[in-house]
Amino acid sequence: MKKITLLALSAMFALSIQAQQNVYLKIDHFLGSNAFAMNTAATNNLGNDFNVTRLQYYIAEIKIVHDGGQVTDVPNKWILVNANATVNELLGSFSITAIEAIKFGIGVEQSYNHLDPASYAMSHPLAPKSPSMHWGWSAGYRFVAMEGNSGASLNQTYEFHALGDANYYTFTIPTSGATVGSNLEITVNADYEKAFYNIDLGSGNNIIHGEVGKAAELLINFSNNVFTSSEGNSAIGIIEDNEPNFAIGPNPSSQSVLVSAEAMNGGSYDLVVTDITGKIVAKSSVKSGGKTQLQFNHQGVYFISILQNGARIKVEKVLIYK
Repeated sequence: MKKITLLALSAMFALSIQAQQNVYLKIDHFLGSNAFAMNTAATNNLGNDFNVTRLQYYIAEIKIVHDGGQVTDVPNKWILVNANATVNELLGSFSITAIEAIKFGIGVEQSYNHLDPASYAMSHPLAPKSPSMHWGWSAGYRFVAMEGNSGASLNQTYEFHALGDANYYTFTIPTSGATVGSNLEITVNADYEKAFYNIDLGSGNNIIHGEVGKAAELLINFSNNVFTSSEGNSAIGIIEDNEPNFAIGPNPSSQSVLVSAEAMNGGSYDLVVTDITGKIVAKSSVKSGGKTQLQFNHQGVYFISILQNGARIKVEKVLIYK
């Protein structure tokens, strides 16, 4: 009996070892339909020409969705992405049969964003880097550093160093991955042309270092527009699973915007409206299943943040014209 039991346990242990598979995250870099390359001209949706001379960003809080909705965290994993270098990162070895999605955030989550970079080994993604990816102990890390030239003759310099706990978003990309040999590979396409979606590079100040204005817009675009799976599935915004959906419109508008919240588990949501400088210009609320009208007295670009229990779950940019 003891021999049978030992044999059964050995077989179970062997099966559990065999079920473990290495999972890799690959990121393929693009500018529109072309493979990414430094100093290559591209055009955003507003017709603004630009190129890229530096593009680095952090990926954090990686989670793998698999086998009927199970979620497996990838612990203590940060990736410092350089768009000029291949990303083929081992996430770890996991008991996974079928991948369904991958989740991650752009930047560094708040619990690690204000720690001392010097406390890490030099090879660690969060250790001091050159050029620097750290803004200071108060603000934390640069989530995205994107630099280059813009304008009709590419004779204007732009610098977007985007950061701030309030601009850290996580999102989900549906993907089935692929089996390559004995490994599972998740391939994500990143189109950096869409990083400047609806951002005017043709006028105004484009040396942007901070948490508001165009820097905040850039991080929203990284969460909503830049990434797709290799199968063509788009990122699912910055609203995580089981969060309510919101409709905000008309957008653009000449005077007012209606915010409608899907009925889901009751409760209410706080609305905070900021202008492009980050100044709060209005506050309101909306109940689950209800609607709220927001009035605007001046034209410009505004951001409507939707919060529940102090946590921001959605940000929408609106354009008001007079």
